[in-house]
Amino acid sequence: MIDPQAKLVPYLKLLALVVLIGLMSALLTFAFVVLVNQGTSLIWEELAAMSGLDPRLFTLLICALGGLLVGLLVKQFGDHNAIFADLMLEFGKTGRFNYRHAPGIVITAFASLIAGASLGPEAPLADASGGLGTLLADKLKLNEQETRTLGYSGVSGMLAAFITEPIGGALLGLESAQGGTSGKQTYFWVLFPSLLASAVATVVFVLLSGSFFQTLYQFPTYFPRLRDLFYAVPLGLIGGTVGLLFMLSLRRLQKLFQPMKEHVVLRGLIGGLGMGIIGALLPLTMFSGEEQTVELITNAAEIGVALLVVMGIAKLFATSLLLSTGWKGGYIFPVMFASAALGLAATLVFPGIPTAVAVAATMAGALVAVLRAPLFAVLFTLVLVQKETAAVIAVAVVVSALLSALLALYTAQRAAKQAQSAS
Repeated sequence: MIDPQAKLVPYLKLLALVVLIGLMSALLTFAFVVLVNQGTSLIWEELAAMSGLDPRLFTLLICALGGLLVGLLVKQFGDHNAIFADLMLEFGKTGRFNYRHAPGIVITAFASLIAGASLGPEAPLADASGGLGTLLADKLKLNEQETRTLGYSGVSGMLAAFITEPIGGALLGLESAQGGTSGKQTYFWVLFPSLLASAVATVVFVLLSGSFFQTLYQFPTYFPRLRDLFYAVPLGLIGGTVGLLFMLSLRRLQKLFQPMKEHVVLRGLIGGLGMGIIGALLPLTMFSGEEQTVELITNAAEIGVALLVVMGIAKLFATSLLLSTGWKGGYIFPVMFASAALGLAATLVFPGIPTAVAVAATMAGALVAVLRAPLFAVLFTLVLVQKETAAVIAVAVVVSALLSALLALYTAQRAAKQAQSAS
């Protein structure tokens, strides 16, 4: 777990920088979340009430204007990729975040989120916080390994602040950005610094906000049963399928809009109109889905199976469309909303499945499929739901991870056969 070639004093100095990065990540995350909440309240509560417009027309108008603004911001700052999976994959290869792109991405994300986008804040914040680490390393002329460590710490600190839990941030950074270190040295250069940054970020964010991230989704009293582990298998597959469908939809739409790469304002407007139409027809698909999932759980029986499935699919499409048309934001909570909708539909079709089991298993399965981070999926889902569902979550994560791995293996083998045939 210790790098025998590392020197004690430089390593302790690096850890001091890690503490600083954790502090900065927490401040950035807190400021962004507060501004987004205030902006959203101003537009969707105060301005909506003052306008006197029909809520559907108001939704379409704001989303369209948001699309124009997003397009103009992308034109001003550049059309830079801000999709979490891609950012972490690139960081895994290079050990760096491009901090020059981060301000434009954060500003565009702010406009996207207050315009009602079906997106979350985590992706732009990850880019900005990781960029802070890379920027500090460049200013101090640190070596490649130290630069990578500060980048990891920035992302981990942001995630820890976001969920006010220090372990999850370190795990997601560790699982998502492979490359640069391996074996036991991973603990020394990645996990230990990330845990330290995450601990500082968690405490600072809690001091600023005055509260921890609460368990969002409460269910009737649930006690684990052996048969629930069997339910977790198909539910994990449903969640995994939701995640894989989202990634497939995202890549297909990105390819579809590729010819419009130079027409960023029109592209942004198309995304806004799409979100406006979906949001006007299905209001629960608006915003990240974090709070809207509570409404799904509370009113699932009244919503009905068909509408739950429609909302889940519409949510995935809206998020994919926005990311493909230049809007900036994250997809963790939108994908979890969609998976919960399908899980709740399953409980209506099969009433013997407890609601807690259906929601926890499908959410965990979806998280694994989109993040490829099993440990984080377990931990983050347990942050959202009651701890009694831990065994169900574990089974769902394994099932979904195997599904993703088998699909990746099949895709790789198919590509190899096609390449062999072509040659």
